Amino acid sequence: MKTRKRLITQTPECLTDPTSQVISVIISTLFALVFLTAYVPFSETAWFRVGWSKDGTGGPNYFFITLAFVGAATIFLAFSRILMNWVLRKSRHFPFWLYILWLFLEIMIIAICHTLISYFQIPGKSTEYSFAYLYAKSVLISFIAIAVPYTVTTLAIMLKDTQQRLMLTKSDMVESDDEVMPEHTEIINLMDNNGNLKLSVKLDNLYYIKAEDNYINVFFQRGGAIASYMLRCKMKTIEDNCVDSSSLMRCHRSYIVNIKKVSVLHNESDGFIIDFEREGLESIPVSKTYSQKVLEAFNKK
Repeated sequence: MKTRKRLITQTPECLTDPTSQVISVIISTLFALVFLTAYVPFSETAWFRVGWSKDGTGGPNYFFITLAFVGAATIFLAFSRILMNWVLRKSRHFPFWLYILWLFLEIMIIAICHTLISYFQIPGKSTEYSFAYLYAKSVLISFIAIAVPYTVTTLAIMLKDTQQRLMLTKSDMVESDDEVMPEHTEIINLMDNNGNLKLSVKLDNLYYIKAEDNYINVFFQRGGAIASYMLRCKMKTIEDNCVDSSSLMRCHRSYIVNIKKVSVLHNESDGFIIDFEREGLESIPVSKTYSQKVLEAFNKK
């Protein structure tokens, strides 16, 4: 049960991709600027200014404070995402709840900074309003200004990733790992439900195959990097047609692994866990049904 929860809550790779992170930070910053500029005239506690006003409503000090705050917040978000990717590379497992919590903490930290500026740096705010009141307003503003673009960009990135995966499954082209195959090299040919060849990969480059609803996702090495390819196919079909090698075997209802690529087999409280020789790949659970067979194959390799 613990393993199942870990797999379900894994953060989609498309959200932690560096390009997606940059897009999220840029869009969030721009949306926050637009929202706060529009919000200022309707709030008695607002100090945010993007224009240099000398008519007594803002003044140059407000402009520089605003500029410093936006710059510092953007730098903070950039370093936060760099740290997120570092944690992801180190831990391999980054549950989706942790991703949401991370974004929530980003918003809360920015809200605290906004409150401190309002209370200590803007004349009159500390005497007119309590710190708790200013903090509550800052939290509300921060959630609207940042959580909205976070949500929109997250949904847009996941939708685009889903569309790209579906396009791959509908493609008539045959993918491969782009390597010249020496004679007698063992090749794994994967076909979709209609019998169309979709992927041809050298067995030595294949790490594992993962079932995802009505699709399978194949993880393999191409050009020195890890690539994945999704096609509409049943896991049972792959097991019946491809698992005829001593190195490619079923270890879980959702996974088929290349045992030659396994570097560590952990014996945990809820069963064995597979780790690969290459970093950046998820750990794979081993069901009790397959544990003895996997253990024997791992000891022989």
